[in-house]
Amino acid sequence: MPAPGPSDVRSLITKVMGASPADIRLMAQRLHDHAFEQRLSPEATKDFVSHLGYESLDAFCADIGLPPHIAERWSRFGVSGEMKQVFSLLVAQRRRMAEAIEEFEAMTHVGIDDFLRERGLI
Repeated sequence: MPAPGPSDVRSLITKVMGASPADIRLMAQRLHDHAFEQRLSPEATKDFVSHLGYESLDAFCADIGLPPHIAERWSRFGVSGEMKQVFSLLVAQRRRMAEAIEEFEAMTHVGIDDFLRERGLI
């Protein structure tokens, strides 16, 4: 990735100068969150993605439409605290779905695949 050129810097300065004080405050908060807040380690990030059923960060990012450089960055630096919360929610949702399937199958004695297939849903 090439270093930003003078036109890129000029464009950034123009955007900042045209921003409202509230926008500048939000940009400063974002910079603070990413530069100073504790991040989830790369190993823990890979573990979360594994719990979501993916074999790699590359596969996860590709599946949800994120560009490859995001997987590379997460692999190197982990994810922000905000993304950790999102990953935690996704893992919890996946666990709750698995528990619901187990409960359904225990009550009906019918496999969920059979149940959905019987109703023409899959």
